[in-house]
Amino acid sequence: MSNKTSSPAPRRKSGTVGDGIWTMMERVISQGTQLAIFVAAARLLSPAEFGVFALVSTCAILLLRVAEVSWAPYIMSWSGDDTVPRQVVMIALYAGVAMGAVGGLAGALLPALGFGAQTGHLVMLFALWVLLATVSSAQKGMMIWQDRLRASAAAEITGDVVGMAVALAFLFSGWGVFALAFGRLAFQSTHLVLSFAFTRRAPLPGMEATALRDLIAYSRQNFTSRIIANLRLYVATFVIGGFLGPAAVGYYRAAARLVGAVAEVIGQPAHVLAWSLFRQVRDAHEGSTTGFQTQAKLYFTALFALGVPVFVWLGVMGEDLIRGLLGEKWLPALPVVAVLALSRALQLPGPAVEPIMSLAGQVRRLPLFTLFGLVLSVAATTAGATFGLLAVAWSQVVVSAVMAVASARLLQRHAGLSWPGILYSMRRIVVPLLLGAAVILLLREFPAFEQLPALVRAFGAVVPALAIYLVALAVAEPRLRALARSRLRRRQGGARS
Repeated sequence: MSNKTSSPAPRRKSGTVGDGIWTMMERVISQGTQLAIFVAAARLLSPAEFGVFALVSTCAILLLRVAEVSWAPYIMSWSGDDTVPRQVVMIALYAGVAMGAVGGLAGALLPALGFGAQTGHLVMLFALWVLLATVSSAQKGMMIWQDRLRASAAAEITGDVVGMAVALAFLFSGWGVFALAFGRLAFQSTHLVLSFAFTRRAPLPGMEATALRDLIAYSRQNFTSRIIANLRLYVATFVIGGFLGPAAVGYYRAAARLVGAVAEVIGQPAHVLAWSLFRQVRDAHEGSTTGFQTQAKLYFTALFALGVPVFVWLGVMGEDLIRGLLGEKWLPALPVVAVLALSRALQLPGPAVEPIMSLAGQVRRLPLFTLFGLVLSVAATTAGATFGLLAVAWSQVVVSAVMAVASARLLQRHAGLSWPGILYSMRRIVVPLLLGAAVILLLREFPAFEQLPALVRAFGAVVPALAIYLVALAVAEPRLRALARSRLRRRQGGARS
């Protein structure tokens, strides 16, 4: 990407730790609101109804990925003034209108093809969501480019709360699956309004031919990899629907939703911070990848220290979560939850691949890499579906393991990361992880603990396990102690001033 411009626009100086906390908080609140909607929907809808919604929403998400192209990553990678980012937002608006029209037309035609009118109406609501979400995605890229991660988090948090309120109100009023679509529209509308209020940058029509060619070249490389990655992510939904029916889709999506809620709390902040942190390192070294290795040691150590304990807890306490949150009718999803938790743990490095490769100038390597992942996923998922729902889940573990190894090789070869050094720097978190997991397993063996309500058991186990884990981590990892002391001194200095 050329990024030729006269003078960069000033951007807010980012406080990395504070922004990371805000981003993490946004994901926690987002997943909390989505979990509240999911629990209410699971209580009020049947697995088959939930499965139909999952199929429609998955189609809408893929249509959104087409509309998004690579507008947000292009904006986040930009190093000039704000003229081109504003022009890209306008192009995102055009793309959203076009893809929204495609979705609306599909919804209007579905009844003529034998589908129910209700399904057609649901598709048309999601078509409107595609339009709003496309522009909203570009605007999020603009806020991250401006280093306004806290503003981005605030927009997401407010949108999540509004969307939850709307969805729950309509769910309990008897609107069924339409309530879930109304909630998404409310979230996206709120986020879009706030994002423009924060960026104070209106979309700008027109783009010079040179910049347009640069955008098209970047998007062609990046979009291909992104759409293939999303097809790989959602292929299981379509395969299960084809082989096992809507009810099986409902059970699988319920398990995937529980695991996905946890995964997004870790993965989305990891993705945003990878863009921010590695871009800062690139800019500090005049566009080279010289500092990537040092940054990667701290980044991946923190990522695994945060992510692995959560997936261990989810895999061990999954039964209590399902009983307490969803009810007995969803227990067939229990084995799938534990297996998918393992799959998502193996995917922890994934959110960093696109930012690091893009900032290293190697985005052209991603399409072939993600195509390999898609082919592997389709083959493994289809093979698993012939043996049942649990086999599909185990097929995702196989895919995640292979892709984790492939991702490591890709980043080592084309972004200069040395994994022996990174893995060696992570050695200190192993003992704290084992101690935290041992506490949860030991608690489950106490008779008094077994008599507690399911949700109390699920979340009560976190308190002692987390306390022991954090103490052990602070003792074992000196970089964490230094970071905590630095943060404490900064707060004390701010309080005295």
